[in-house]
Amino acid sequence: MTALPAATGFDVKPSRPTVVTALLFACVVIGAAGVAYGFRKTVQAVLDLYLDTRDVTAAAETETWIVVFVVVTGSVLAAATLGEWVHRRWGGWVGIEAVAASARGEPRRISLRATVIRVCATWLASTGMASIGREAALVESGGATGAVIARKTGGRGDAMAVAGMAAAFAAAYHAPIAAVLYIEEHLRVRRSRRATMFAILGAGGGYAVSVWLFDGEAVFDTIDGSRWRALSLGLLVLLPAALTARLFLQLRVVLGDRTRMAGLRVPRWVVIGGMSAIAGVAVASFPYAAGNGAEGLRQASDGATWLVATSLVIGKMVGTSAVVGAGSPCGVITPTMSMSGGVALSTLLIAESWGLDIGTPWGPVILAAAVGVAVGVRAPLVAVFLIPEMLGDYGLVPAVAVIVAVAVAVDRAIDAAVVRVGAMLPTGVYDEDA
Repeated sequence: MTALPAATGFDVKPSRPTVVTALLFACVVIGAAGVAYGFRKTVQAVLDLYLDTRDVTAAAETETWIVVFVVVTGSVLAAATLGEWVHRRWGGWVGIEAVAASARGEPRRISLRATVIRVCATWLASTGMASIGREAALVESGGATGAVIARKTGGRGDAMAVAGMAAAFAAAYHAPIAAVLYIEEHLRVRRSRRATMFAILGAGGGYAVSVWLFDGEAVFDTIDGSRWRALSLGLLVLLPAALTARLFLQLRVVLGDRTRMAGLRVPRWVVIGGMSAIAGVAVASFPYAAGNGAEGLRQASDGATWLVATSLVIGKMVGTSAVVGAGSPCGVITPTMSMSGGVALSTLLIAESWGLDIGTPWGPVILAAAVGVAVGVRAPLVAVFLIPEMLGDYGLVPAVAVIVAVAVAVDRAIDAAVVRVGAMLPTGVYDEDA
């Protein structure tokens, strides 16, 4: 993410009274948390309506192969078509980078209309069981809402956009500290005291609203048993988890590069249709790859099976990469977590077949998910707090910090090794949206 040379947009105070700003802030935070809650609940309601279950992985497992293929392919095709339209019409006026550009003083600003269409695209793919992350849509919706409301009432909108983004992330992941770090990674808000305050208060407010108004709770079950054993097994699976995260990073960089894809001299509609079909095959063949990845990881917490493991590694890798290649707006954090967790589960199952007593694999699997965030999303500080907050257990922070520190060292070593062969993989890349 491009660093801001100056926090001009964040530091410009509006002409309206402070009390009005406070009221608008509350509306933005409540709205951002409400959208995150409503997105999840409406997706579940639609799934229940036509598949008789709110669990997307259960639906993908119980429905026939052809039904899953058709539904996933159709939903990704529709989402990618909308995404392509937005890209052609609004270009750089979408996403967190648009807020950064506005803060830098550029004429670009985040477009509410474009954001609404992109959120709808992500929602369509989610209701269609696609292997797709949701956080980009939720964070962008919070940012666009905050920016537009603030601009319409006498402000620039940049700081209020920060509050909306932080609130949406905190509500979606049950993670206020990770939300602040997420915003810092993208917008470098520490350069502005005002933007930092809006990020902290927005994250805290979004978390509080999700808990008090929407009955929000931890996303995953916490680790049972010895933390030291989980840490030791986590170190055992760290390398394959890091390599998997790096592979997915490279795939989405290549497939998400429209210029490179255009160089293939294949009509764009053929790419969209082909990638949509691949996404459908992936979920139909590996049912636990359906959804954003959280559902599949929950299956790993309930029991270690090869179907779960292969779905999270192969199915998720192929399915989400195909969604990226098709051009559908999507997030990558939870899918990356699930891939790293899946390869960790596979490694543990192999070790168990060789006689190693792995006990309950959930501990090392969720620590491997932290490796995915640190390496595959290039956000180590976010990883340190995101995983414990998703589990509702801050006592895990030290163990996750150790795993993340080792993972970052391994990642840097991989960078150095790749440089020697003259094919440097992207470094410093932290994208909320493929």
